[in-house]
Amino acid sequence: MTFLRSPQGRAVATIVVLIFFIAVLHNNAEEESYLHSFPLPQRASGRRFAGLRERMALSESAWKKSVQLRGRMAESHPSNPQIPLFPAQSLDQFGKYPYTLWDFFPPTWTCPHDVQRIGRLGDGGKWVCGMSVYESIPIPTTWMRGVPTGGQEGVVIYSFGINGESSFEAEMFERIPSARIWGYDFSVDAWGKQIASKYHDRAFFKKVGVGKTDEPAKSPPFYTLQTLMAQNNHTYMDILKIDVEGSEYVSFDSVMDYFTSAWRGNGDAVLPIGQIMIEIHVGDDQKGIDFKRFRKWWERLESMGMRPTWMEVNLMAMTIPDHKTDPRCTEYVLVNARDGNNVLWQE
Repeated sequence: MTFLRSPQGRAVATIVVLIFFIAVLHNNAEEESYLHSFPLPQRASGRRFAGLRERMALSESAWKKSVQLRGRMAESHPSNPQIPLFPAQSLDQFGKYPYTLWDFFPPTWTCPHDVQRIGRLGDGGKWVCGMSVYESIPIPTTWMRGVPTGGQEGVVIYSFGINGESSFEAEMFERIPSARIWGYDFSVDAWGKQIASKYHDRAFFKKVGVGKTDEPAKSPPFYTLQTLMAQNNHTYMDILKIDVEGSEYVSFDSVMDYFTSAWRGNGDAVLPIGQIMIEIHVGDDQKGIDFKRFRKWWERLESMGMRPTWMEVNLMAMTIPDHKTDPRCTEYVLVNARDGNNVLWQE
């Protein structure tokens, strides 16, 4: 302290302070320069896109452009609408760049929230748009008297195709205290071991298959998605995770038929589903699923509000020795951009 009070001490202190402020100003300048190298999109007026609705509108515009490109690319193929799915078409066949089925349906609608991978790495884990939004939803106060086995409270999640692997559901339970999950799989007897016993009051499983029609007399029984929703007193689900090995086509055909006929709004019907994580299968095991059929099915989903926001090609079957095949399975995340009940769009 005596040194600091001396003329020499005060001079040293002054130099140290000046060096500190110069360093701070230099770092701020570097940070400002770094930020400026990644500018936010701007409108013609110069104001930056900041609001949720503006980001959604930007995503919608990008998606519409990709739909137009899809049509042009299909129409330019000499075999349209019977375009071969795989392998990639070579250049000399029709003078265009090579592409496969998945190149027609890219995830061009950007999720305006965080995108996180939930569950194990590899097969079983899923990508979720807006995970932090779901985490912020409070536990319903009525659950103090016990978690109900049906009804619309909290975050409603459906999971089809358990196959003994429940790491996705386990993490959803852990991170979203207001979530309840209804699981269905005709090939297993229960959830996977990943779900801790403390979450069992929010986990509801039935050995049931999902299909085009209700077949309660079968063993195990099969039901349509809309029937299962009615059994649980649901008119809406926040998240649907589905991996049913090719049955997704007839299952969603039935769902779309039902909600189209029941629609009472203006314009096209909207699916009462906020977000879908789906593994889509094409190939020899899915008879009748050619390019024409797939495109019609996909574009019907789009007409009912669903927008592709993420995809992950399943590479496992392509790399298994003595079983290598084309990339016939792909994980997609689709969000419902036209859905007014979707918690992702509540500002």
